[in-house]
Amino acid sequence: MDAEETTTARAAPAAPGLRELKKKQTREAMHRAALELVVEHGYANVTAEMIARRAGVSTRTFFNHWSTKESAILGILTGQSDSVVTRLVPALEELPHREALRQVMRDTLAAVPSDPELRDLKKEVMAREPKLHSISTGNLHTIQNEMVDILTGFLEGEDARERAFVIVQLAFALTRSAFAVAMARGIELTAAFDEVVELYDSGRADI
Repeated sequence: MDAEETTTARAAPAAPGLRELKKKQTREAMHRAALELVVEHGYANVTAEMIARRAGVSTRTFFNHWSTKESAILGILTGQSDSVVTRLVPALEELPHREALRQVMRDTLAAVPSDPELRDLKKEVMAREPKLHSISTGNLHTIQNEMVDILTGFLEGEDARERAFVIVQLAFALTRSAFAVAMARGIELTAAFDEVVELYDSGRADI
């Protein structure tokens, strides 16, 4: 293998990371554009075409990432529910259920835009447009129910589903707490999640 081939071989693994970074930047640009347009024109008057145009992408690219304009406004990626489910199954096969759920939730938080201005903009939009709350809640319930279904299959006993429900609800409670800590202290969501989990495990925030 000559020097050029060696350089190419070494550089190859970095390519997927660069592609993922580009995709993330494109998604954030569309998410930001959607939020800005809602502030400027109101939720009912915003279209997918307007969002794509503001973000500088084609409508086709828009629908590669988002299923609807509501998804772009809320930051709910196409197939996000499927993605969570896809990650949860192998995690449960490798780890105890508590660690598996925490790993999946932490990975999900890592994909959330870290720009505090973007999060503040979303808060403003949610305050202005109550209808978006019901859409967001519906998506959240779908993900939670699918996670409960999967976890139930990994637990034993007649009360497996009830236990799975409580475990999933607790995982989401830790995640919501991480959002609150991150916004209050201006730190990364994953760092906030780690702190919340450590606090809970220490018993200082037990109930």
